[in-house]
This record gives sequence, structure tokens and C-alpha cells, in this order.
Amino acid sequence: MKNYSDLVDRVFLRDEHLLEKLLPTDPLDRDLLRKIQAASDAALSGGRTIGKPQTFALVRGGLLYAVDAIHEAHNLFQDSPGDLGAYWHGMMHRREGDFDNARYWFRRAGALPFFGSLHRAASEHSALMARQSNWDPYVFTGECEQARFGETESRKQLAALQRVEFDSIFDYSWRQSVEE
Repeated sequence: MKNYSDLVDRVFLRDEHLLEKLLPTDPLDRDLLRKIQAASDAALSGGRTIGKPQTFALVRGGLLYAVDAIHEAHNLFQDSPGDLGAYWHGMMHRREGDFDNARYWFRRAGALPFFGSLHRAASEHSALMARQSNWDPYVFTGECEQARFGETESRKQLAALQRVEFDSIFDYSWRQSVEE
């Protein structure tokens, strides 16, 4: 695991069930949710300089997303400009089960710079993803949609892909917003 800040690292290490649910209905831990919401940007960044505050808001939104606080994450993502915010917004809609809206936001985001490394990581978990030429959020969304409507054999694999996707976009968001 990468080192971000003490608070962020504790969130990632705290719960072994982080991002296991494709369609969460409640936050994993309401106390943890409150800690994330109450934390200052300085606490979230570990005192590092925040170079892009609008992008850093996505880091907080990503933490909320990770602990299944989908409503709270949505509030941050919907106000975020740019392709990166649009991609987070699409991920959030996919976890809400709003697959068409997820696809809309993925179209707005387009291909992002971390897709190559995400594709390589996802290919280790999925033969379907390995057959794609690059990371394809539409294929992944379609697989999640099938799982919602009955296909259950691939849910564990999809949860692993969801975690790989999250790790990639969270790390990219962090690097885009925090000066190391």
C-alpha cells in the first residue's frame, strides 16, 4: 500500500471490507464517515501543500466513496469540474446502480492518463479486461449491471476490479492535488 497521510492510510487499513459491495446502501462505519467529513484538508494531506484545492476535494470524496458513503461522495463529485471529477461521478453512479448515468459521466470524462496502468492492473484480475486494448469503464459498468440483475458468479472478481479502479484513480487524484 502507498503512503498518503496518517488519516488516509488508517482509513485504508481500517476495514477489510472496503469497496467489497458493488451497490452499497449504507456507509461501512458512521464514525469513520464523520471523521472524514470533519477532518481538515491539512489532516487529510498529512500537512503537505495542496497545490490544486479543487482536485483535492476529490481525495475527500474518494475516501467517502471508499467507505460506502455514496450520498456524501455524490455531493462532492457533482460539484467538481473537469474530466477527473466526471470520472469519479461516473464511478459513484455505477455504485448507485444508475448505470446509464454512469456511462454519461464516463463519456464526459473521456480517456484519462492513468488508464494504461489501470488496464494492466485490471488485466491481472479479469480475462475480459485483459482482452480490451485499454481500461474500458463501459465494459466494467456492463459487467456490474449484469451482476445487479442476477449474474452472481463474477461479483468477487468485480469487487476486486472495483478496488483496482479505486486505487488507480485515488492515487492519480492524490498526485494531481498534493505537492510531495
